[in-house]
Amino acid sequence: MIYIVTIPGIGSKKPGYSKDFVSDISKFSKGTHIENSITCIEALPFSVTNIDAYQQELFERLDSCNNLGGLLSFRKFVLEAFGDAVTFERNKDAAHSPYKRTHEYLQHIFEKVNELVLQNAANKLVIVAESMGIQLLHTYITDADTNSGIFEQTSATAQNNLRNLSYLATCGCNLPLFFSGYPESEIVAFEKRNSQFIWENFYDKNDVLGWPLKQMSPSFNALITDYEVNTGISPACHLNYWGDNSCTKRICKTLCSL
Repeated sequence: MIYIVTIPGIGSKKPGYSKDFVSDISKFSKGTHIENSITCIEALPFSVTNIDAYQQELFERLDSCNNLGGLLSFRKFVLEAFGDAVTFERNKDAAHSPYKRTHEYLQHIFEKVNELVLQNAANKLVIVAESMGIQLLHTYITDADTNSGIFEQTSATAQNNLRNLSYLATCGCNLPLFFSGYPESEIVAFEKRNSQFIWENFYDKNDVLGWPLKQMSPSFNALITDYEVNTGISPACHLNYWGDNSCTKRICKTLCSL
């Protein structure tokens, strides 16, 4: 069995955000040996930690008095897109910071999924992460490897350190934004999870928030294969990865190879 955890990016996400992805994987896996052997689990880190709700409340307070464009306003998109990043990183060492609450939530998700994965050596753990969700995951794994953040007092274990992660697919990745002020020597990817670990990164050149990653530094170059895809030509192309065939076909092909 292949267990896929999906981690969303910017914008308010509700259960079912990955339905197009699940539908595509089901379609493209038909007739293969992995047909009927895939289970998808949605993570909702910004929703469960109330970041989405607080952003929505803030926008509504400002919009109601200043007529900023309502729910379809590009200003709202910017608040959610950059607000997620700023909120996540702000005061991250504080005991109940959004950073730590988010990582605690991911830890819970990974432990629950690994209860199933570790039941059989043939099972595979896969993560598909989008946009800001990739920064959440990268910092989580880095902290697990270095006994930092939520793992400072209690080290990560086989249940939650993702050392058994077989495949990571990232879409619309904005990691370069978080490393942009550092010299190449300080741009370091997390450690390769195991000898079979695969990391594939999908980006659209029209998506200003989605980036290739290989050339960031030697450690990223050693881990990643970049794929340029076409999710559309509008500014909204950043939101189209979940149901884009150029992504999902390639992801399904890699799932078959596991």
